[in-house]
Amino acid sequence: MTLFDTLDGCFMNFAYGGAFARPVRKVYYNLVITGLSVAVAFLIGTIEIIGLLSTELGIRGGLWDFMANFDINKAGFGIAALFVVVWAVAIAVWKLGNIDRRWLPATAPSRGLEPGNEN
Repeated sequence: MTLFDTLDGCFMNFAYGGAFARPVRKVYYNLVITGLSVAVAFLIGTIEIIGLLSTELGIRGGLWDFMANFDINKAGFGIAALFVVVWAVAIAVWKLGNIDRRWLPATAPSRGLEPGNEN
């Protein structure tokens, strides 16, 4: 647990530092992390609800038995790996898609600074 907390702290420090360097990065970071958090919440919620229904209603079968006996602690390792994979994909999309450059403010031509127009 200590190892995962330490790695999480290092990872989040790296992610926050890069994310808040520019406003576009901050928005992108927030969208990725929020989307991933919602997906993980739905995953855990679904596992819990199916396991509960299986136990309380006495439903039996392949999926129902699997979910009733599912060790949620093992899912934590999968979720940690999912965060790493999604973050790697998000960085690749950021770099390959040139998202940072797409949102740079357009530089407007300056008026009145042409040679011969010093008024």
